[in-house]
Amino acid sequence: MTYYDLLGLAPEADLEKVGAAYLRLSRELAASGGEDAEVRLKQLKQAFDVLSDPVRRAAYDDGLSGQSNLSFRGELPLQGEIALGGTRRNPVRVLLSIIATLMIVGLVIQVGVMFNTYKRVNEVTLPNATAPAAEKAYLQDFYQTYGIRAASREEADLLLADMRRREAAEREQQNQERQREEQERAQRRFEEESRRLGAQVTAANLYAEEEARRAREEEERRKEAREKAQQDAERMKREAEIARFRSRSSLGSE
Repeated sequence: MTYYDLLGLAPEADLEKVGAAYLRLSRELAASGGEDAEVRLKQLKQAFDVLSDPVRRAAYDDGLSGQSNLSFRGELPLQGEIALGGTRRNPVRVLLSIIATLMIVGLVIQVGVMFNTYKRVNEVTLPNATAPAAEKAYLQDFYQTYGIRAASREEADLLLADMRRREAAEREQQNQERQREEQERAQRRFEEESRRLGAQVTAANLYAEEEARRAREEEERRKEAREKAQQDAERMKREAEIARFRSRSSLGSE
């Protein structure tokens, strides 16, 4: 039996469901007042501690994924379960995959270099009578678009590449800032949820302990009442025997 089975949850249950299941089962055990209630409460507490901690839960889930059948010892308090580890990939196959990938990447790079070289050679060797007019039109469009006058097409290309690089850097910085803010919000939500569940768990533990104490006191009162009733019955029996003996003695003396 796994921690999920103990709490009656599916492996994809979120933190709120884990806390709700723990509170419900703790209250039911406290209300039942059985002899093994204290042991079961400890088991539930350990299951909740593991499944409510993301790091410990991830390690526990990894252990479950590497086992075909994970057993649970119900007679003893829960100890940590042993992860057997998952299957390993064939290192030879991994190495061959890496080599094939590198060869494909190298081939693509080589084709790209050859294509660029061929294109540049054609631009240099083939006459182009419209090059000055085309360059002038390009520089005019560049000025109208970006508001920057460039002396040549090469300078315009360099300026455009620099602007794109700065825009990419700004976007990357903005993305990092958004990710950092999202992580901070998620961390704050997790801390608030953990504090709320912690308060509920503490209250549930106190309630369970109080119910267990009341159950013990009630059992002691019932035991004392039974003993007192037995003592009274024995006393009344002795008094009745003494009364019969005295009655017989008084009759005999007459």
